[in-house]
Amino acid sequence: MGRRARLSGTGPRAQPSTSPCTAPGCTGPVRTCVGCRERDQRSALLRLVLEPSGREGLLAVDVRGCLPGRGAWIHPTSACLALAERRRAVPRALRVTGPLDLSGVRDHLEQSDR
Repeated sequence: MGRRARLSGTGPRAQPSTSPCTAPGCTGPVRTCVGCRERDQRSALLRLVLEPSGREGLLAVDVRGCLPGRGAWIHPTSACLALAERRRAVPRALRVTGPLDLSGVRDHLEQSDR
C-alpha cells in the first residue's frame, strides 16, 4: 500500500472538457456570462465595470476590456441582460451591495443592434 493512486481521466468524477471552442486554432481566455452562465471566448462577451468617476451604482460598458476594477462579463444580447437583471447577478459579480443602474448597458446594446 506504499503506492499512491494515480488520478486518471476515467471514473465517476471524470468530466469531459466543456470548452466552448474545441478547434485546434481556437485558444484564448474564456469567461462566464453572468446572465446565461455559459462560458464563451472573452472576445465574444462585453465587460461591465463600475464607473470610475466615483458615482455609486453607475455601470460602464468596457468595450476594449482594459478599464480598471472588477468586471462582470455578459453576452451582448438583451436576453442575457434581462436574465442577469432578474437574477441580480451583476451586483453580485461586482461585489456591490444595492441595485445598479443597467440603463447605460441597455442603451449600448440597442445602439449595437442598429
